[in-house]
Amino acid sequence: MSNRVPIAFILLTRDEEVNIPHALRSTLDWAEQVFVVDSGSTDRTREITESLGATFVSHAWEGYARQKNWALDNLPIRTPWVFILDADEAVTDELREELTRVATADNCRENGFYVNRRLIFLGRWIRHCGYYPSWNIRFFRRGKARYADRSVHEHMVVEGSVGYLVNAMQHEDRRGLSHFIVKHNWYSTLEAQEAMRLEQSEDYSQKVRLIGGGSVERRRWLKRYVWPWLPLRWLARFVSMYILKLGFMDGWVGLHFCSLLAIYEYEIFLKTYELHLEKQRRLKEARRARQQATPQAGQS
Repeated sequence: MSNRVPIAFILLTRDEEVNIPHALRSTLDWAEQVFVVDSGSTDRTREITESLGATFVSHAWEGYARQKNWALDNLPIRTPWVFILDADEAVTDELREELTRVATADNCRENGFYVNRRLIFLGRWIRHCGYYPSWNIRFFRRGKARYADRSVHEHMVVEGSVGYLVNAMQHEDRRGLSHFIVKHNWYSTLEAQEAMRLEQSEDYSQKVRLIGGGSVERRRWLKRYVWPWLPLRWLARFVSMYILKLGFMDGWVGLHFCSLLAIYEYEIFLKTYELHLEKQRRLKEARRARQQATPQAGQS
């Protein structure tokens, strides 16, 4: 394996037969290890993975962050560098060259790197809407990074310094618009549940600082303490994406994309509101039960 670049790629899958060939073909010819961690696919994901030469591992779904942390803890990774790649993403030739330089030299001070993504939606690269650049920590030294325990849109925490790579990967989900809508319906449920969990967390404000933190940390703080209380959030998101972040410059595709993400924001709001109603109902029932039990306790 001496001619291979010392990077282990990890991909999470479930019914990804449409996307997985593109992701694997962008890594298998040059990376030392490529793992596909699957959580119960019923399509040809396993067959395609094994036919292309990647290592297929089955593991029951634990959630986005926990599934990735399980992979980091349990896969037989022998490389000094790891890259988390989604099944609907692919490494571009330019990014491959940059990753090769960093991993082969293995002498940089950074323990992790943000990687940019180019999102392809309805066949067009979304250059605006706040979706480009789109930075995520994906490339890191083995043992120096883990995912924070979050239900959706999980983020990685790295020991030590973090840098930025110059070149981008490509993000294109080929499963179509119907899947995009179904996926975001599921994400909105997870986001609502996460909002309720954070609302009840006493120590969250200690973990996230508005002053003195980085841009990602400030964004999380604002999302926790400011965004949930904004009226007409869905409209605010549409205006922000389509007008302030120049989504109109992406043409009709930009309009469609911004509209769908505004609907997604509205779904989060409604589902969070529904959970609040359910919480209030349970509290009222508990109060009523205590009130009914109090006289009986006094008579005994």
